Amino acid sequence: MSIKRAIASLAVCGAGLAGALVIVPPATSASPDSGRAERSAPTVTNLGYKATVYGTKLLVDGVEVRNLKDAFAQQRCTRRVGLEEVANSVLSLPDNPLIQGGLTKSYTQTYRKGGVQGVRGISTIADLELGGEFQGVQTPTLKLEGLTSTADAFRRADGRFGHAEDFRFTGLSIGNLPEQIPAELQDLLDILGSATGDLVTQVLDLLTSITGSTIEIPGLGSIGLAGVKSGNATAHSATSQSYALRLRVTATGHPTEITLGRARTAVTSPVPAGVFQSRAMGLELFGNNGLIRLGGLQEQAIPCSGTKGVTRHHRIADVPVLGGLVRLTGIDYAVMGDQSRNGSARGLVSTDIGALEIPSLGLVIDGISSKVAMRKPADTTKVKRTISTSLAKIVLNGEELPLPKPGQSIDLGDGNVLQYRVVKQNWTGAEVKAIVLTLPGLIPGGSILELGWAGGHITPN
Repeated sequence: MSIKRAIASLAVCGAGLAGALVIVPPATSASPDSGRAERSAPTVTNLGYKATVYGTKLLVDGVEVRNLKDAFAQQRCTRRVGLEEVANSVLSLPDNPLIQGGLTKSYTQTYRKGGVQGVRGISTIADLELGGEFQGVQTPTLKLEGLTSTADAFRRADGRFGHAEDFRFTGLSIGNLPEQIPAELQDLLDILGSATGDLVTQVLDLLTSITGSTIEIPGLGSIGLAGVKSGNATAHSATSQSYALRLRVTATGHPTEITLGRARTAVTSPVPAGVFQSRAMGLELFGNNGLIRLGGLQEQAIPCSGTKGVTRHHRIADVPVLGGLVRLTGIDYAVMGDQSRNGSARGLVSTDIGALEIPSLGLVIDGISSKVAMRKPADTTKVKRTISTSLAKIVLNGEELPLPKPGQSIDLGDGNVLQYRVVKQNWTGAEVKAIVLTLPGLIPGGSILELGWAGGHITPN
């Protein structure tokens, strides 16, 4: 797909999404606390809770299309129980006639009931259909019904941590296939055609046994697993996550990858100083009058209770955005958090980008770096912070430009502007963007690129 086509597709998709708040059903029996906890005023506990749930997520060139993260319900790190996040929408990709979705719902809850404290996440998708007629050609079809992913992380009344996960769907069918199909697909069809046994377990066992956990569907795309159903419990924490399905449609000539039904939760202790809320992220792009929003780039965060003072790195070698319209190389995220029993804490979040290149503008920026260091004394909730950013070199059409000072802007010509170091801070911490590029001519409707995010907060609740 051409860059122009990709942009047009994303813009139409973004315009087709709608979302609203709803009330969702009670939790399933996946956890020991099978009933929904009674609603009460949120109260502070001695645990940290976090949950991320979404119905669908769409990727282009490995970069998340954020305004197509459908039915997204996130509970950021908190010490409070009694919090709920609820969202739903109907998946709509009007530029891709081979993808039609039903109602998706996402729900997170931090709870305390019968001595159990925890955080639960549930994702439900009523139905999803892939395939049909495209440009006069009938493609294979895939229909998925009643997908539910549940993740629950908790601490029991006796102090032991635990987790429970559940993944299920009520129906899966694949039809209108060509005569020649891969052996793995035939194995899947045999399972779907069987009237005995646990259908979901058999399908999952087949997918996990295949290299890459993916089965190709000729003429349509593929079906596979994104992640696994798993959990872990230690003396001080528990994590839980459920499977998500990854569907890929290639029949239209521009591959679209959709991840369905992700649910992740975590509960941790001790948190005497509060919880860390943080983000290290390479790029966020807003374009076409707000219809396009790309970002993420495998963004990283400090766990709610910290890393016990150990600095964790996450590196990405090369990231092309929108088919190479923008390219980043040498990304390195670093996060660290530590807290003491006396209520003091310290943390670090940084993002380093080896180089940014925008070929159409002749713009290359080397050595983009941002960092936020945090320190909270024991006797206060006010967080002291140190913010630092740096640039190594800016080259425009082969000419090296003078480096700006913090807060300065550079006119790049044709209405393009580079602003260096944008900071937002409050009592609990700070966020910094190393560079904000306003580029009205990059894509139709203009665009804003925010590069080198680093943000960290230590919050009491």
